[in-house]
Amino acid sequence: TEGDNYLGGKNLDYAVVDGIIIPHLKENFVIDEILADEHKKQILRDAMKFYAEQAKNQLSFKDKCDITSQLDEFGEDDEGTELELDMVITADQLKTVVAPIFQKAIDICKTLIARNNLTGKLDTLILVGGPTYSPVLRQMLREQITPNVDTSIDPMTAVARGAALYASGIDCESTV
Repeated sequence: TEGDNYLGGKNLDYAVVDGIIIPHLKENFVIDEILADEHKKQILRDAMKFYAEQAKNQLSFKDKCDITSQLDEFGEDDEGTELELDMVITADQLKTVVAPIFQKAIDICKTLIARNNLTGKLDTLILVGGPTYSPVLRQMLREQITPNVDTSIDPMTAVARGAALYASGIDCESTV
C-alpha cells in the first residue's frame, strides 16, 4: 500500500478556485485587500469551493461548464461592488490546474509499482473514487501506467463491493 492522506478531491477543488476562479474575480473586481488578508482570502476561497466542485464534476462529462452565482452571495469587493460569478470554465482550463495534483497521485502509483517489481506487468488498472471520473486523470494513467484503464466498474462503489466480496469469503466465528 502507498498513498497520501492529504491528497484528494478537496485539493482539486481548491486548485480550480486558485487557478481559475480567483484570477477571474481579479480581472472583474477589485479584491486586492481581500486577498492580502489571509482570513478574508480563506473565506473567499471557501465560498468559491462549491462552484469549483460543481465545475470539476460537470467537466468530467462535458467540455465546458457555466458557473453563475446569485447577487449578495459573496459580499462586496474592495470598492463596494457586489461580487458575483458569471463565467465559463473549459475542460482545457481544468486540465491545466488539476494535472499537477493528478501527477502527484500517479507518482505514488509508480513508486508502489516499482517497489513491488510490477513494472510492465499490469494487465488492467481498476479505478476507484470520484476523481477517477476525470478524463484528464484517465488519460494520464493510460499514458504513464497502463493503456488498459478499466472504467467499467462504478468508481464510487468499487471499494465497498470489493470489501463485500472479500468478506463473503471469510469464515467468521460466532461470538455469541
